[in-house]
Amino acid sequence: MKQLLITILFLNFISLYGQNCDCQKEFDFLVKKIENDYAGFRDKVNNTNKKEYNKHTETFRKKSINTRTFQRCTMVLEEWLAFFNDKHLSLEIEKNIYFTYKRIDSNAILLRIPSFSWDRKEMIDSLILKNKKEITSTPILIIDLRGNGGGTDYSYLELLPLIYTHPYQSKGVEWWASQGNISYFEKAIKEGNIKKGKEDETKVFLDSLRKHQNTFVQIDKIDTITRDKTYEMPQLVGVIVDDYCASSCEQFVLTAKNSSKTTIFGTQTLGVLDFSNVVPENLLTDGLRIRYPMTRSSRLPEYPIDNIGIKPDVEITLPANLNTRSEIDDWVILVNKFLQNKLK
Repeated sequence: MKQLLITILFLNFISLYGQNCDCQKEFDFLVKKIENDYAGFRDKVNNTNKKEYNKHTETFRKKSINTRTFQRCTMVLEEWLAFFNDKHLSLEIEKNIYFTYKRIDSNAILLRIPSFSWDRKEMIDSLILKNKKEITSTPILIIDLRGNGGGTDYSYLELLPLIYTHPYQSKGVEWWASQGNISYFEKAIKEGNIKKGKEDETKVFLDSLRKHQNTFVQIDKIDTITRDKTYEMPQLVGVIVDDYCASSCEQFVLTAKNSSKTTIFGTQTLGVLDFSNVVPENLLTDGLRIRYPMTRSSRLPEYPIDNIGIKPDVEITLPANLNTRSEIDDWVILVNKFLQNKLK
């Protein structure tokens, strides 16, 4: 017998979402769909728990009223669905966002980067280095990071010289020097799992952890970042984000805010940055792993980002678009117009 998977498809509804998405309308649609068509509804909701279900539904309907962005709305819907404790009930969100380098017009270039994962670094570097001459002779650069859930800071290093305008402070992170974390790096060195060229640096780092066990160790002190060169062009940089932007994507946004020629456009980011440098560790059962952060940001406690996000300089209230592929969509057109006006 075929297993039936009940999937709430968002493919037809993605265009409804924007900074001011109607999450309550989407929530009510989902509730009606489940109550009317879900085969398990009458078994899951009965006389013994009907009041609990109604209270649960009303709680999340109220949450939906105050939810304005796509990613956060899906979180509300998923939390509501958890009441049924049925793994066949799931949300499916289609994202078709391609790595893109494209000239928009004579004054502007689009660089779309939907991931900063390590395995995409070579592609990102290639897009930038291959087109660097054109980028540095064009007035406007738009960096589209929608759908970018992060990865590693190393993946965006080639972007930083393009947006740099003046020296700025970088606070870095503090490493928790537990015995388990020390053992993790000892094993990585022994098995040759350190990034090439970082072996000696890692050994010095490990010595510092050993000397300060069970405390936080700040390897990179608060530092002033200074570059030998600034590019006259691009004159203006627009960075587009949505509430999928998390982790390394948010770190790039924080760095970009130090550039006087850069403006952040879009929605509030997701808010997953205070505790980072995530590593995998095996649990007792073969094939079962936990991923956990080893560091906390030196921004804390003054400037927390987790579960808050980073507010853009210019909010975009257009419908969300997770199917941009390599196209120039309404978000990019809006940002380009805004920056073109600043050029005049």
